[in-house]
Amino acid sequence: MNVDRFIGIPYDARHMDCADLALLVQRELFGREVLLPGKRPRPLRPAEQDAAIAAYSVQLADPVINPMDGDAVLMREIGAAQAGHIGTYFFLNFTPYVLHTTALLGASVLHRMQDLSATGLTLEGFYRWK
Repeated sequence: MNVDRFIGIPYDARHMDCADLALLVQRELFGREVLLPGKRPRPLRPAEQDAAIAAYSVQLADPVINPMDGDAVLMREIGAAQAGHIGTYFFLNFTPYVLHTTALLGASVLHRMQDLSATGLTLEGFYRWK
């Protein structure tokens, strides 16, 4: 599985945020066409973005205990009232990873799951796309 081509994609709040990256990976790597309900709003304030992503998670995916490659990873940023950051799970070289992007990172990165807390993120759960 070639995840490398999705690393280093520049972050853009309007065109390539964490949800855009997750949808791109689903389409290009897993052949899933995940559509967000209605026209997706583009809130730029963190609390509004968190609320929008949290609302979509229930409609688009089911929670799972044991993630597989391609499952969604829902995370919460420090100080956020609710989880509002999404990434994609990968198990590479016997290690769990999450591919995600934020404005702070500046581009998409592949982090080991065990290193998420060092980036200010808390794992909320894993979800399988419907």
